[in-house]
Amino acid sequence: MKKLLIFIMICTSLIANDYNDAIKLYNENNFKDAAVSFEKAANSGNIEAAYIMGYIYTGGQGVKQNLKESLSWYTKAAALGHTNAQINLGFMYIGGQGTKLDYKKAAYWIGKAKASGSSKAALLWDEFKLSDYMEKN
Repeated sequence: MKKLLIFIMICTSLIANDYNDAIKLYNENNFKDAAVSFEKAANSGNIEAAYIMGYIYTGGQGVKQNLKESLSWYTKAAALGHTNAQINLGFMYIGGQGTKLDYKKAAYWIGKAKASGSSKAALLWDEFKLSDYMEKN
């Protein structure tokens, strides 16, 4: 049990190091190396890093802009409960960015963010009348 705890602590430290390195590189405008470090952290389970990967691919910072890749990263972070990823993912479905236009999926993701108390999601919910696209039980 003690060995398992030490292993978990080491893994957690490595994930945090990749993320912290990525933040430092990003703040130094070294976007290419930051993207590599964010991806390592995201692939190790860091939700915030997964969200940032979506953001990076949306704007093409340190990587070639790729909206399908952005959608994939936002989906990973959104599924793990990241509110801003849920909002961005929903907005991508509203605009058909990296995917086909899909108001039902937009309503699903923005609805999740709204349910967690996001005022931005509530505004989008009302602005795009997303309640009209919710699945009826």
